[in-house]
Amino acid sequence: MAELSLTVASTDPTPPLGRPGVACLFELRTKDGHEASLRVEASTPASAEEARLLYRSTGRVTVMTPAGGITGVGDEAEAFTRRSEPGFKYAEYMVHARTGNLVVKVWLAIGGASYVATETLAPKALTLLKATQAAVPTV
Repeated sequence: MAELSLTVASTDPTPPLGRPGVACLFELRTKDGHEASLRVEASTPASAEEARLLYRSTGRVTVMTPAGGITGVGDEAEAFTRRSEPGFKYAEYMVHARTGNLVVKVWLAIGGASYVATETLAPKALTLLKATQAAVPTV
């Protein structure tokens, strides 16, 4: 993340709504003052089946565009992207994965004068996803 030159403006540790787990939202700023955000969530439903339902619901409710499946990071994993212009170019990338009863979601969004490439956002989000998976036990 250091090469993106982001600084933390604030954090919000509000957990995921309506499910067991932990999360943190980092409100960030680029070196030229644009908005950026990082949210990491780890949810641990009681069973793998409940986790499967949670994982699948994310894909159904997001407004982001599917970017395809990802291998090697769990029983199920996929990514999504989105670009918008709320007064500046805003590039978003989200990856989520399920392993047993653990569902991890990482959403990274960066604003600027031009869109940050998906190829720049994806490996950073995937690194954070893997680190979170390693830190949270599953059943």
